[in-house]
Amino acid sequence: MDDQHAEEQPQGRRAPVQELQDFNFRPVAWPDVRVPGSDQDQEDRPSLIPRAFQERPGVRLAYLNTVIGNVFGKQSIQAATDALNNQLNCMLLEGVLPEHPHPVRHLSAKRRLGIDADQWITQYAICPECWKHFTPAQVKELPSPECTVPDCEGVLYDEHTDAKGKRVRTSKKIMPHVSLIGSLRRMFMRPGFAKSVRDSRQDHPGQNEDEDYVMTDMHDGMLWHELETNTVREIGELGTVRDRPQDNQPATTKLTEHRYGLHLTLNIDWMGILENRPHSSGPIYYAINDLPRDQRFLQVNVICAAIMPGPKEPNIVQINHCLEPSTRELMELKNGVKMDVYGEEGLVDVFADNEALACDMPASHKCNGTAGHSHDFHPCAFCDIDIVKINTPEGYNNSWTAKDDHHMLRQSFYSKDATPARQEAILRDHGVRFSILNVIPGWLPSRKSALDFMHCIFLGIISHLFMRVLFGGYMLSGMGGINSPKRRFEDIINAVRWPSHVTRLPKNLGENQSLKKADEWRRLLTITPVILWWAWRDANDEIPDTEPPLPPNTVAPDFSRNRRSLYQAILFLCTGVRILASRTISMAQARTGQSFLAHYCLECLQLRIPLTINHQASMHTADMIKKFGPVYAWWLFAFERFNGMLERVHHNGHDGGRIELTLLRNWVQTHLIYEYLLALPADTHSFERDQINRIIKVQAQDRGSMMTQIAVYQSEAAEDNVRLPLRNAKLINLRAYGSPPGVFYPILLQYCRSLWPDLHLVGDLSCDNGTPFYANKVSRALTYIRKDGIRYGCTMNRHTHADSFAFISQGRTRVPVQITALFVVGVLDVVPHVCAVVRRLVSDDDIPAMPWDLYASTLGIHISYTELGPQEVVPVSRIECPLALIPVHSNVLKKDLWITVSFDHVSLQTVITTLIQQSQNL
Repeated sequence: MDDQHAEEQPQGRRAPVQELQDFNFRPVAWPDVRVPGSDQDQEDRPSLIPRAFQERPGVRLAYLNTVIGNVFGKQSIQAATDALNNQLNCMLLEGVLPEHPHPVRHLSAKRRLGIDADQWITQYAICPECWKHFTPAQVKELPSPECTVPDCEGVLYDEHTDAKGKRVRTSKKIMPHVSLIGSLRRMFMRPGFAKSVRDSRQDHPGQNEDEDYVMTDMHDGMLWHELETNTVREIGELGTVRDRPQDNQPATTKLTEHRYGLHLTLNIDWMGILENRPHSSGPIYYAINDLPRDQRFLQVNVICAAIMPGPKEPNIVQINHCLEPSTRELMELKNGVKMDVYGEEGLVDVFADNEALACDMPASHKCNGTAGHSHDFHPCAFCDIDIVKINTPEGYNNSWTAKDDHHMLRQSFYSKDATPARQEAILRDHGVRFSILNVIPGWLPSRKSALDFMHCIFLGIISHLFMRVLFGGYMLSGMGGINSPKRRFEDIINAVRWPSHVTRLPKNLGENQSLKKADEWRRLLTITPVILWWAWRDANDEIPDTEPPLPPNTVAPDFSRNRRSLYQAILFLCTGVRILASRTISMAQARTGQSFLAHYCLECLQLRIPLTINHQASMHTADMIKKFGPVYAWWLFAFERFNGMLERVHHNGHDGGRIELTLLRNWVQTHLIYEYLLALPADTHSFERDQINRIIKVQAQDRGSMMTQIAVYQSEAAEDNVRLPLRNAKLINLRAYGSPPGVFYPILLQYCRSLWPDLHLVGDLSCDNGTPFYANKVSRALTYIRKDGIRYGCTMNRHTHADSFAFISQGRTRVPVQITALFVVGVLDVVPHVCAVVRRLVSDDDIPAMPWDLYASTLGIHISYTELGPQEVVPVSRIECPLALIPVHSNVLKKDLWITVSFDHVSLQTVITTLIQQSQNL
């Protein structure tokens, strides 16, 4: 069983494994911590079904009004309690107040409704020094406030006498946790949740061994089918770590052999919470990869298991203690936990395992116990590269050796009980420390850690290109006034006509060059081939094979500033990122994208541009796709958005974990309100539903709200998903509609004739036999449609005119068009059809060659005149993606041109063969 993962060879050579005859294996000890909720008495444990559902609807409505007033209306506890009593007294006077179950008359109404977050949160007291966790019951049992961890000098609590003369222990620092198992119990009681969980029992493992197999999600990755259940991790006297079947069974069972075998992604990150002083809080998220991509990253489907308190980020020892509660629960889930499941009879076994640790590079190294990314000898968690080789071709030609997970595990457990000096020696020589994740059977610190594409590429490599090379190398200086590269760079960015769903880049990007968000760098890279050509071009529209002049009083950088050479390298980067960021991808495509990234790095070295650890780490991207599927399925944009949501939660600013408690309450309460809404009985009065929706709307004050997320992700569910406006469109008279009036009638008639040939359609003024195509009865005009979650408008509506440009499919290629009008057409009792009237952007062979032409198909770049072709009708299913339109002037043609860039990352299959051949010839 130890060798099962050795068969999968990532790029590079695998390190030789030293064979040792180990003996006297013993089970690895489970984390010494009580799990969240274990201290609760049976009567205090929250019910999966709100007890208020057993009460009269009027009583529930009174409870809801009280909660809204207190939690969301800022009423005091006394005012909310008085309001509740007034409502109940009115029911009593009318003789409709039930005696059983007896209504509560205070704020425990939240518990009756099942939306009291504190019932699900355990406030651990943690040692301020080592962060060892103690439940509230354990704090009461401690003989003294000193930490129980050997050699730790931390003090856990202060003790004082309250007003009633009782001795009270107040924790100096707390950390709130939520039970991983308890959260899953609630989720599985949601109607429809269990059906959304992927059933992998009939899947065929290893499909991506076929280089041309197109992967769509994480279930297409290799790791999906490798995870095992009912296993025990053991360690021998010589340090060998192995996993064996539980209870000496002959074989283990795969996680995919169970109906409810959950593949989890663990994410940890830190965020600044306070504006007036530094304070970093660290949420611990678990995402369920078995949910469809459109549901996986909804806030209500992601478990925030805990939030690590500030003000400083914890060290590896402290992180280990923070992960102990959820790690212990995860070990229980690997052996199966009995749960009630909505729609299932009786209890059902639910299994789960941690498939991936997906964090940014610093957090990932902290959590999996590997050396930091600036370590001299072990900066990479995936290979044996050292810090020097990052700036040599050896770091980019696949000559590195992959990390040996079992060697790392051995050294990790050596480090666990070693002296501090010995721990530092192990870290220096082997690049590893003890991580609590290593006690989980099946956990492999290198293989199951995912390289975060978002931070590595967008916030790492692309940021380095612009900040260190282009701006730092004076490639876009202000010399030349209004015709300077800097001015042209800013002007072309400000002239871009973006789709409405895309946030604009800063107007002064040439001056204020720092972009804060990964999505901004991603957006900038999409148009980089065009804007650099515009900023650097000469009178012949070519990029000079020279270096730009240096501004006065500056020192030339150590690297070459040749514009043509640098532009060619940047094309490699843009092409590689475009391929690797695709929503669907094959291993052939992934290796091609990897090749382009490698050539970008090698070209940079040729130009003497200093590289960073992100450049070398990106060489493992294809391996990550092999293990986890497309990066779109597991990159960290969603988790960064969750952090943004928590940053906007109002809190009291108190240290010691109290801020983090408020944040976790907000997260859990969102789950509870959502579950209450789903569980409402079918005969619930509209008043009660309105009050629940009112709570949701109060929480939905920003873009990260629950309902906004649901709408966005549901719209991304299917590629051919077309949604029409909620308001029904009215019938129009095609002979009076358009400019000039009646322009759409003949082309719609011709289109419908080809669409429904059996109807034998004829004009409504024709005397021929057939089905009349009545101008005032067959068509409804739409203001917009949504396809794949993106809004497309038309020029016939001034409110959606900005979204009227798009790419449509034309055989195996794409062409840019402007959408003139959108219609729903229907004749007799046929199913109505949604179509668009479009005009193509005119292009011909007289347009001169551009420096990106070799990669134009992959980069999604098209160039045309500022002219539109004749109107034609196409089904909206042919609309592929929105586009950014960049107006330019050609010095060669002496004409204005439009350059359009597609804004999607899906359809690359049509160009992959050519790109493979090109990459092989580089």
